[in-house]
Formats: sequence, structure tokens, C-alpha cells
Amino acid sequence: MKKTERQKSESMSLRPGAGKLRNRIYPVRLERTLVSVLLLAVLFGGCSDKPEEERAESALNRPNILLIMIDDLGYEAIGAYGGISYATPNIDRLAESGVRFNHAYSTPLCSPSRVQLMTGRYNNRNYDEWAVLEPDEISFGNLLQDAGYATFVAGKWQLWGHDLVWPVEVPCCLHQGQTPTDAGFDDYLVWYLGNKGSRYADPLLSMHVDDDSIYADSYGPDLLAGFISGAIETHVAQSPEQPFFGYYPMVLDHSPFTPTPDSASWNDDRHARDRANFPDMVNYADKLVGQLIHKLEELGIRDNTLVLLTADNGTPRGIESRMQDGRTIIGDKGRPTDGGTHVPFIASWPGTIDGNRVSDALVDFTDFLPSLVDAAGAQLPDDRVIDGLSFIPILRGDVAKTRDWVFTDYRPNFRLGEDGEPIFPPISYVQDQRFKLYEDGRFFDLENDILEEKPLETAAADALAAKAALQAVLDTML
Repeated sequence: MKKTERQKSESMSLRPGAGKLRNRIYPVRLERTLVSVLLLAVLFGGCSDKPEEERAESALNRPNILLIMIDDLGYEAIGAYGGISYATPNIDRLAESGVRFNHAYSTPLCSPSRVQLMTGRYNNRNYDEWAVLEPDEISFGNLLQDAGYATFVAGKWQLWGHDLVWPVEVPCCLHQGQTPTDAGFDDYLVWYLGNKGSRYADPLLSMHVDDDSIYADSYGPDLLAGFISGAIETHVAQSPEQPFFGYYPMVLDHSPFTPTPDSASWNDDRHARDRANFPDMVNYADKLVGQLIHKLEELGIRDNTLVLLTADNGTPRGIESRMQDGRTIIGDKGRPTDGGTHVPFIASWPGTIDGNRVSDALVDFTDFLPSLVDAAGAQLPDDRVIDGLSFIPILRGDVAKTRDWVFTDYRPNFRLGEDGEPIFPPISYVQDQRFKLYEDGRFFDLENDILEEKPLETAAADALAAKAALQAVLDTML
């Protein structure tokens, strides 16, 4: 299936979002540590087959969309989910204004999650190499751009390849994926566009494929959030009739665990690595979320902006977070357990959906692309399988249109350990809200064994029925 889809895509004369570049000059206010500066003359690349006026006209009366994805943060870190280890008042208020999902699942690691999120397709269809968004894939940026949305992204990219090598004798895969322009974004400021550097103090960020700049005496998360905020403000001032799609894949709270500008140790050594900085990093991520929501309110567009907040995988391995009910949850990023894949997901759209709601519906990362397309009145591509199911009906109160299972094909191809074996062994599995079945036959009751310590060998009738249904899904997907 995968090869057939690629051959079909490669035969297309023009992929959505593959038109002529257009450049715009755009003022973006970025907060630096010592002074506030105005970043001018930013080169932006975008692409569309339609004239800009036609795109804007076709997008009238559609909601703005802001998708925020925190890096490495399980659901247990958020106060609205019962977490008490970190201060997340802004995210908690966001949850109060919309729908909080109890069963949202990512893949266990960032690169596979990003590919799945952006394409609406499971990784068995479109994932071969770490940090590579395959050139023939169509992203939600392409689809919303073609539907008339202004599109911009700021944050962690990690989709244009890497300079890691495995096995040692095989070079791979720098510049073999997609840039933000390829993926349908008009404007961008990103970290890890091929080259990595620091993402926190004195960050290395890119506004163009030929422009990697170190921003001395600055904090990367401030610059990236400032870019999104500035892009929204400038766009609303210049083109208020045209909706926008802002994608903000945060660099926080990924390791290295370094001080934030709000940390007591910021002025001592802002590059110092200490696990004790993790709570400050979570608090700072929440602070930036609050700044963006405040900007939407200040501009008078909050009611007509669909804000989605999630995380790319669970909390870093070994991080302990306390819950109101007395439990301690240990982060398990990288492993296909609940601690590695159970992420927060909050949807808020004040002018359209009621707040203070909690949903037990299943959601996974393939659901975001069809949901954005649904909200925007865009069109899904008809030349490939889209695995996701729109959650927009759930937001509107239609609880009948929900999925029965989520599937994960976890083969991250990250790197090999000293023993020559993969650090993250490949495995596929399928689960519902309670039961989970791996391709190797292990079957767990998550309600009674969330740590997956004892596979079920004998099971009641309801468990056996669930196992049979999950096995049928595995047989089909694999």
C-alpha cells in the first residue's frame, strides 16, 4: 500500500502547496533577556496555486486555528488532569473554557508523533527514517493553505532530516525530508531545521533554509512564542478577513533540563543541565500558553479561534509527578506504555463549543489533520489513506461519532545501542480505553494494570471479546 501511494503521489504534476514562492516582510516582536528588539525583514516562503485574493475570499467566516504541542509532557503534569507537581494555571483555564479529553494518545517519541500528527496517517504508511517527513506526504499545512488560510509555524521542526548515522557506514538523512515551506507554511521561525544547536539559552533558530542564526542573550522559547504572537497580530491587522492557522510545536520541556528566565539560577549558568529545572520548564511552557491566549483576547478574536493543546509524547523517563489522588506517575517517554503515550489534549473554541466539559472519547494523532480540515471547510486528499477521524463532532456534542481503537506502529529507527540493538525496540499495538494488545500477543487490562506488569493469561468474557476485536484491527493494519 505504502509503495503504491508514493508512486501515485510522485506521478502528480503538482502536490498541494507546491506552487511559486512568495515573499513577505513581516514585523515580529521578540523578547530578549536584556532588551526588547524588533525583528524586521524576515524572509518567508509560501506556496499556493490560487491567487492570494481568491484564497482569502474562499476562507471567509472560517475559524482561526492555533495548534499548540508541548514537547515531552504527559497528561499527569497538568493541573486540570489532577497533577499537583507543577503550576499550570493557564492550561487549566484553557481546559475550563473547552473540552478536556481523558484518552488522547501519541506515539512514544517525538519524530514519529510529528509525522503522524501532520499527515493524519499511521506510521506504517509513511515513516521510514527518524526526523524525516517524506517528500511525497501532504500535511495539514498544505491543505489549509490551499483552502485559503494564512499559515505559519514556530518551534521544533525536526522533519528535514538529521546528521545522525546508523548503521555507521550508511549516511542518513540530512535535508531528505520537508522544510516548513514544503509542508505548506507561509512563514516560520524554527529550531532543528537540519542543524540543531541550542533550543534554549542562546538558541540556533532558522527563518529560512539558508539562515541559521544564533540569538545571543536570548531564550529560544521566548523568541518562538513571540514569533507566533507577532504573526497573529500582524496578520489580523493586515488581513482581518482571512483566517489563519498557527502551529506552535514548543521546544519546552525536552531535555537538556536547563534554567528558564524565571529560574533563580538563570543569571548563574543558563546552560547548566540539572533535572531539578524540569518543574521550572513546565511552568514556563504554561506561561507562554497564557501569553498566546491573552494575545487572542487582546485582538478580539478569541471566540472565533479554535485552540488545540496537546504534547508529542509522555513525560521524560524517570520524572516523577504527583497526583491529587495520591498516586505518583513516572514518565516513560520512548516506551509504548501509558507513561510514554498518554498525553493531554484540550480543545477550546468559546464562540462555538461549550466549556467545562470532559470527554472519554479516544483520540490519537491521526485525528488532527481531518479535524483541522473539517473545521476549516477544507478538503482531504483523495489519493491516499487518511487514518484519522475528525473530533469536531465531539466538540459540537455529537458523541456518537467516535473511534473504537487507536493503533500505533512504533518503529522509530532512532539509533542503536552499544550492543547493536535498537535503543527503542520496534513493536505495534492497538488499544481502547481499557485493553491493549501487542503484536507479540501480550494483552493488558490497563484499568487494573496501567504499568503493564502482568499480561492477562485468562480473561473474562468482556476481555476476550475486546481482545478479539483488537486482534482483528492488528490483522488489518499489519
